[in-house]
Amino acid sequence: MDTCKKAGLGFALVIVLIALTAPTVRAKRAEEDAAEDPLLDGLNGEFRAQYQQALAETAAVAGPVILEEGDDLVLVRHGVRTTARVKPVTYHELKAVAHIPLALFVIMSYPADTNLSAGRVQSLRHYRRLMESAYQSLASRHFTAEQLQRQKEIFSASFKLLDGVLAQGHVNLQTLENFTRQIGPLLLANVAEATAVEMSALYVTAAAWKKELTPADWSALHFVMIGPHMPREQECSVQFFERLLHETTEGRRIVYAEALWNEKDALNLLATHEVDEAAGAAFFGDPMRMHRDLLGDAAKAYLDAHPIVP
Repeated sequence: MDTCKKAGLGFALVIVLIALTAPTVRAKRAEEDAAEDPLLDGLNGEFRAQYQQALAETAAVAGPVILEEGDDLVLVRHGVRTTARVKPVTYHELKAVAHIPLALFVIMSYPADTNLSAGRVQSLRHYRRLMESAYQSLASRHFTAEQLQRQKEIFSASFKLLDGVLAQGHVNLQTLENFTRQIGPLLLANVAEATAVEMSALYVTAAAWKKELTPADWSALHFVMIGPHMPREQECSVQFFERLLHETTEGRRIVYAEALWNEKDALNLLATHEVDEAAGAAFFGDPMRMHRDLLGDAAKAYLDAHPIVP
């Protein structure tokens, strides 16, 4: 068979295959269309798409926003970003020393076995080397004389505990408890001073930015705190902006973007707050109604009417 005949036969086979498979493809598409629920998939899916569009449009025209990202405050206004450092090195030095007893507590408490495995001994010895190196640097840090003395006390007590555990080869729980009780007030003193450093920077930065904003901008200003889960309750910067903006709680002009480390995601959460506040006010006369589960009140009423029997 020559080349032309082979090509013609191949083309004919392709036409036959298309003819055979086309009804199957059409049937599958019809099946998929029929499987789509017009209420749950069609209508509800369109609601979700429109909601996302509303968020995007809200974010695009949002008023001035101050975000706290790590060590910095960032003012975003009319597409212009202004950054100010509110957690300087002194803040981190005070917290880093306070973390030493916490690290020892964690290593010695988990796992709960008081006998030290080879791995935990290695971890403790490694941590001691890090402590020794850090201790030698204390004099060159930004501590006042009083602060420096406290840091030395924290180091001294920590070295004593660590060396005793390594010498004995196990953790004495009573000794560990005595250590934590003794060191707790010293840690809180470091925390208080680190907080004062941050708060002072917040006061200065907010005052300077308020002078730059128009009254309209200031009334539209939102604060978004990007942070982890544990400090969410009474987070210090949130407390500052609650008082500055005369807000009694996080939720309206103040948003805690828990673990949303991407700025775009944090701003999307802010837009979600604004859209849901508008919906809550429109439907229920309460802009905060959508800040909790819409099913929550009904769930409480049902549970109250149908007690769970143990």
